[in-house]
Order: sequence, then C-alpha cells, then structure tokens
Amino acid sequence: MTTLQQAKQLILTELKKAVGKEYTPSVDDLSYPPDAKLGDLSFACFSLAKGLKRNPVEIATEIAAKIGPKGFIRAIASAGPYVNFSLDDAAFCGAVVAEVAAEKKAYGTSEVGAKKRIMVEYANLNTHKDVHIGHLRNMLVGQTVIDVLRVNGYDVIPTSYINDLGANVALCVWAVKNLAHGAIPEGEERISFLQRMYVEATALSKADEKVHAEVSQVQRDLEAGKGPMLSTWKKTHAWSVKYLKAVFKEFNLPIDVWYFESDLIKDTKRTIEDLIARGIVTSSQGAWIVDLEEEKLGANLLVKTDGTFLYNAKDIALAMKKEEDHHPMRSIYVIDARQSLLMQQLFATLKRMGFTKDLQHLSYEFVTLKEGAMSSRTGNIVRWEPFRDEMFKIATEETARRHADWDAKKVAKVARAVAFSAIRFGMLKQDLDKKITFDMAEAMSFEGFTGPYLMYSFARMRSILKKGSKGRRVEGSKGREWVPAEHALVLALAKYPEVVFAAGQTLRISTVSQYLFDLCQAFSTFYENAPVISAEPDVQASRLAIVEAAAQTLKNGLALLGIETVDEM
Repeated sequence: MTTLQQAKQLILTELKKAVGKEYTPSVDDLSYPPDAKLGDLSFACFSLAKGLKRNPVEIATEIAAKIGPKGFIRAIASAGPYVNFSLDDAAFCGAVVAEVAAEKKAYGTSEVGAKKRIMVEYANLNTHKDVHIGHLRNMLVGQTVIDVLRVNGYDVIPTSYINDLGANVALCVWAVKNLAHGAIPEGEERISFLQRMYVEATALSKADEKVHAEVSQVQRDLEAGKGPMLSTWKKTHAWSVKYLKAVFKEFNLPIDVWYFESDLIKDTKRTIEDLIARGIVTSSQGAWIVDLEEEKLGANLLVKTDGTFLYNAKDIALAMKKEEDHHPMRSIYVIDARQSLLMQQLFATLKRMGFTKDLQHLSYEFVTLKEGAMSSRTGNIVRWEPFRDEMFKIATEETARRHADWDAKKVAKVARAVAFSAIRFGMLKQDLDKKITFDMAEAMSFEGFTGPYLMYSFARMRSILKKGSKGRRVEGSKGREWVPAEHALVLALAKYPEVVFAAGQTLRISTVSQYLFDLCQAFSTFYENAPVISAEPDVQASRLAIVEAAAQTLKNGLALLGIETVDEM
C-alpha cells in the first residue's frame, strides 16, 4: 500500500467514525480540491445528505468538527458541502519521500495484472513502403501501452503483424518488374525506390484497366505462392523486412512475436472454407462475406470477386493463431480510427464463430500535415529518415549553442536524446481521439508542454543534487517549517502510482504525459520558492531528498514514454 493509499484509508476510517452506521464512505468518494489552499483531499457530502435528507453544508460542518488531527492528517475544515483534509508535512511528506527513496525504479509499479496475459498487436506496417511520421503514433502508442501494462504486473506479449501480401505489395511488385525491369536506378535507396514504384503503379492501375487486371493476377499468384513475380517479391520483401526491423530498433520497440500475412495464407483459406461450410460466410455477387446486418455492421467482405483475400479474412486466421500459440486472456489491437468499422466487423465475426476472448480496438487518430492528411498512394508523406535528420539537426544546433565547451560526441549524444524526446512526447501527449499536426519547432521547444522541457527539468534536478554536498536525509523533514511549494511537489510525487495504475486500467496514456508535465511545473515552483543549496544544513538535507525523489519519479515516468534522460542539457 502506497503512502497516499494509507492516508486515504486513515481518512475513510475517521469519516466512518464521524458519520456512523448511516453511510460507509469509499475511496471513490475522495477527490482532490481544485485549490491547494483548501486542502489535499476532499470528501463531498452530497450522497450522504441525500440519504439523510439533510443539508450537505450542515453535514460537512458537523463531520469536520468531529475529526481531529491524527497520523498523516494535520487539519480538517469544511468548505460548503465538502470536508477538506490537509496532510502533515513531516509525517505524510516525509513518508512519501522515503517511499520513493526505498523503491527507486520500482516506484509506481504494481502487481494488479499478475498472471494475466495480454497480447498487444501494434507496429503493423506494410512491406514495400516507406515508414513515415504517420506510422510513428502507432508504434509509440503501442510501445507505451506495453510498458504501462508491464509496470502494472501484466504478462504482455508485444506482437507485430506485418502486411506483406496486400494490394499495395502487388502494385509495387508489378511496377518493379514492368516499369523498372527489376533494377534500382543508380543512387536511389531501395525503400525510396519501392515507395516510388508503389505510387506510380497506383496511378497507372486507376487509369488503365489492363494494368489493374495484371496487378490483381499478381496478388492471386503471390497468395498462391507461385507465378513469375514470386522471385521479385522475395527479393523486395527481404529489403523491406530488413528496413522495418532497423526502424523498430531505432525506437527500441519491444516485439516478442512476429506474424506475416504470407505465413497465414493457408490458415486463412482453411478458415474461410470452414466458415462457408458452417454457413457463417456466404456468397454475395461473386464475393464472400459475413452478413452483419443484424449487428448493424453491414457486410464483412472477406474474399473479393477476383478471389483475393481482404485484411479481415487474414485477421480472423491471425486471431485463431494467436489463441493457439499464446492463449491470451485479452488481445489489444493498436490500429487507427479509420479502421474502426473493420475492427467491429472482425470482432462480430469472431463472436459468431464462438470466439469468447476479450478483444479491444485501441483506436487513435492519425497524424496530419498542415496541408492535410498523408497518403502513401499519392506520395504525400513525410518520410521517417528526413524527418528524423531534421529533428537531429535542430537539436544539435540548440545543444551546441548552449554548450560551446562540449565536444562533438557529447553534443551528438545529448542532441539525439533531446530529438527523440521531442518526437515521442509530441506523439504521446495528445488524447488518442485527437488528431496531431506535428510541428517540429514547437516539439523541440525547451519551454511548454514538450519532451525537451521535461528532460531539462530532470537535468536541473540532477544539477541541484550534484551541487548538494551535505547528503540527503528524509529525517530532516521533521521539526521544521515547510513552504507550500515543497508540500505541493511531494503531494504530486505521491500521486504517481495512482496515475500509472489508472493508465493501465483505461489505457489513456496521455494522462502520464500530462502528469509528468504537471510534476515539472510543481518542481519549477518549488525551485523558485524553496532554496536548496543556500538553505540551513537540516533543511538542505530534507530538500535534497525531495529533489532526489522528484528526479527518480520523473525518470520512471519518462521511461514509460520511452524517453531517455540525460544529466546535462
């Protein structure tokens, strides 16, 4: 039980004594007052007043009069219909700082998910295409969900399902063979070449029915594992997979299990044949569908009229394969909001098949440019590599400007960490149902709601700790007067385990980003109002302990977002 949980339990116990048998308060009845001057925790008397048919303001006044200071509770006061509790500086705040100091990296973790297995499917990129900034949100959201679930004790299996046989692949392979005659122009990168082939083939296929028919035949041949284009597919497939894995490595993406469309074709055929035999899949105008009108989801198209499989057909086989291989109690699909209907159709079809495991579509909105949405088909994308290099350039120039005495190696190391913090935080700070228009200059700012600001706050904490030569002692918190900024910072630290637990339950990972920003804001106020190095020895020791606890908590939280900290910036 965390220190904050202990404080809440004490408050609930005292409330029960004051209220009597008429009402049993729960932890859900406690909230945080909107103004810190009112107190640290608040109990609303509305439900109690409704049951007793009395004025909530009168009840709050009576309850506050019955409860006195005890343990972590320093003061009690009523404010309208609320009973507000102020927590003790030495007892509560000292215990929080000691808790962080004792648990270090483990602070904020829990075992709520022990022995519960979850598969998180993400980083489902297509072969034969560039990685662009629109893909980053998928990868980083998935990675953060995995990390948040893991610190809550869940057995998480990170899974990537690579789309290597879709229509886009057939278009690209056709173009490589027919437009480029299998050769990459001198000086052009392999993946840029494949992306260009895809764009050109898409335009030709739309304009020329003959090309469209040839591409359809290529897709049928590839699904059958035969035909004149198979060798071209194998060669370009190898290029693509190597490239994808290199990008995933740059982000340190955890992927324990890999699935490829091409490996599931036989399973998909068998599954569709079985569903036809069971009457779940039926023929419709030459295609094969699952009629989901009863669920108001229309027709789930699985096999096109030309005999090629659509994504949902393969996803049915994938769901069965994941169950066969790993038996997860829950599967989370990190897929953008534009695929919401397909996900609903997939889940409804699996339910008709008798599949009862918990399935969740973790939906997110896409990343846009100022000119509008990106599209691989038209070539309107911002490729990952130029985007990364430009971010590195900005970070390098800013770091070198701040530290003219640093050598190039140190500048490069810090600049890389800063650039990645900007990218990650920029993709993770928004609620998933909000679109992102990524602005490089804004993301790289050392002020405001950005990754570099959080990293700068950590570096400032480390600088203070480096200067403090008289040790850090939690005991120094006793017998001295605390300033409000100290108390506010420690209360913010106390909330961290709650934030991580809630994020693990709701998967609202933006709450972690918001918490870390609020924590840094609280530290900034502390820094301005509670001198550390110039303080008296006992006060300095106590405040250094607070700074160390803040640095540890911030580092733990940034690690959840995949952000690497540096001690100097």
